[in-house]
Amino acid sequence: MLWWLLLPPIALYRFYKDWRSPLGRHSFKARFALGEIPKADILIHAVSLGEVRAVTPFVHRLLETYPDKKILFTATTLTGSRQIKESFGDRVLHTFLPLDGGAMTRRFLKKVAPRVILIMETEIWPNLFHQAKVLNIPLFIISACLSDRSFYRYQKIPKTIGSLLSQTYVLAQTDDDVARFKALGVKSAQKMGNIKYEMRVPGKAMEAVKTLTSIKGPTLFWIVASTHEGEEAGILTEFCQLKVQFPELKLLLAPRHPERFKEVENLIKNADLRYLKRSETALNEFHTDTDLWLIDTIGELLTFYAISDITTVAGSFVPIGGHNILEPAYFGKPIIVGPFMHENSEIFELFKANNAIVSCDYPELANVIKELIEHPKKREILGQNAHRTMMENQGASDTILHAIEPFID
Repeated sequence: MLWWLLLPPIALYRFYKDWRSPLGRHSFKARFALGEIPKADILIHAVSLGEVRAVTPFVHRLLETYPDKKILFTATTLTGSRQIKESFGDRVLHTFLPLDGGAMTRRFLKKVAPRVILIMETEIWPNLFHQAKVLNIPLFIISACLSDRSFYRYQKIPKTIGSLLSQTYVLAQTDDDVARFKALGVKSAQKMGNIKYEMRVPGKAMEAVKTLTSIKGPTLFWIVASTHEGEEAGILTEFCQLKVQFPELKLLLAPRHPERFKEVENLIKNADLRYLKRSETALNEFHTDTDLWLIDTIGELLTFYAISDITTVAGSFVPIGGHNILEPAYFGKPIIVGPFMHENSEIFELFKANNAIVSCDYPELANVIKELIEHPKKREILGQNAHRTMMENQGASDTILHAIEPFID
């Protein structure tokens, strides 16, 4: 009853969000399980762009392992959907996962009729999980993680969560995650590691790297990626101090959320810095006769990490909890983060133990950057340690493939 009462405002919200683009209009119908729903052997779901990118290497492994099976790769966000199309074209089937309503979810699953469902990280969709159980479809949460906050919240409704997860297979990132899921009643929970370690770089990104490398020259690039409100002002202040001593240093600034691009641009203007915007500049038109490049596009971070000399992963200078440090690690770049890494604590602690990351706050940041500029060997060692740490922790894809094999063959 509550679902049907909520459906009209949800539909209006989705109409407002989706109807402004062709992809959005398509997604509006798909979110209500309308239109064509393809049949597939494997259904894999990732909510957002970040999760789509994280699971993409595993989907490539699925395609290699089961070339004769149909894979339906669903997303929730429009940016996630675009990334799926860009990465796979027609090699996978694609649509949006419907809103989590009983009738819609049941219709969707009966049409798709998958042999197995794979859900990225910890998206617990009550109706999806229930209908999978009713229809006897094995459901896996892969690269599952459960923060202290989520665990505390779920502990308040143990019977509900226990019922939803009673026939769910959980492949968790860490031993702590396994313990939390088992405390919620998931006896089958086991550790698989973090799927984000399985990164691959698209050929398109590497082509862009070649273009930008050819114009870089002796310039030093410092990228600060995935910034949030409250971070850019401090970063710009530090950069303005540094560029007096190091005029060859250029800042690449990449805000996390597109709706903040204009706000960040105004901060750059107020700092009286010369800048180029990626959205208005072709790759072959970039030049270094400026102070800053504003990366106001989606899905290009890998390219700009690859050409950078020093990387800072934001969301860590405010209490967000940090973002993905494995992308710069893949390219062997020195990584700096702020003091707030609680949402990525296990990866952070591993990198810290391997001398593969530097953590500091604004008062120290300029000095850390200064030291890395003046000591290229230190940059090299930090980057090598980061890359080695990432490579040594791969293998999550093998664990998933082994777990789902009995249900597919």
